[in-house]
Amino acid sequence: MISAKKSRNKNKIHIGSRAFDVFLVIFMLLLSIVFLYPFLNVLATSLSSNKMITMGQVTFYPREMMFEGYRMLLKDENIFGAYWNTIVIAVGTAVFSLTLTSLLAYTMMIREFVFRKPLAIFLLVTMFFSGGTVPTYLLIQNLGLYDSWWALILPNAVSAYNVFVYRSFYQGISTELREAARIDGAGELTILTRIYVPLAKALYATFGLMAVVGVWNSYYEALLYIKEPGRQPIQMLLRKIVFTQNTANMTNAQVMISNGDLNPLNVQYACIIATIGPILLVYPFIQKYFAQGMQVGAVKG
Repeated sequence: MISAKKSRNKNKIHIGSRAFDVFLVIFMLLLSIVFLYPFLNVLATSLSSNKMITMGQVTFYPREMMFEGYRMLLKDENIFGAYWNTIVIAVGTAVFSLTLTSLLAYTMMIREFVFRKPLAIFLLVTMFFSGGTVPTYLLIQNLGLYDSWWALILPNAVSAYNVFVYRSFYQGISTELREAARIDGAGELTILTRIYVPLAKALYATFGLMAVVGVWNSYYEALLYIKEPGRQPIQMLLRKIVFTQNTANMTNAQVMISNGDLNPLNVQYACIIATIGPILLVYPFIQKYFAQGMQVGAVKG
């Protein structure tokens, strides 16, 4: 009798679990559609004809496919220079961020370091209070960084939150490894680069990708600090095309738009796809590290 009740209870739990799994799959599918549709609509619009766009017939797949928007975009003399500027700024920010944050976090992890607690308090204060836009602008100008790539790289080099996450991860590594390395004569820099860095690949991949994406998607700092068109990143060019409707510097673009052969959305959405494309190509190769690294701050306290 008791075994029969247990069997019925197990069946109820099993059925309930399966029902929840089905609900979860359906919910995630609907959520994926909600997230993917805007991207697919932008891609489809960039490849559709002016007639279909004007009639509102474009949904998530191209209608009367054409590539004129991308051709006009690639004819812009500034597009490749803006790409190069963005790559330099993004890679520079990631390298400086990972290097300086690692050094600071490792230093704060060492218990023998005298200024460990005061430095932690100082960093904690910066997480809640900042100087603001005007003082930062004046600081950039007084340091001679105005209208240079350094104005976008150095201010984003160290984040207090990242330092604490790095330190938390380093503290989770066995101290015996560090002590054994010191007995063998290794210095602190050697211990960091030979022991801690290899064990923190997921951490570096995650925060490196976040640094690159943050810089890649940002235009506000470039709008404030970069006035020379030859040094501006791709987002500034995207902003100019999308928000100010500026396509005059593209060969024959205005003529084709006036004749109805090209829709302004073709060029604007093509620029959006061209901007986010590199990130979409890089992300699948770092996804496994990204999933592991995002758990670092939640698991180790």
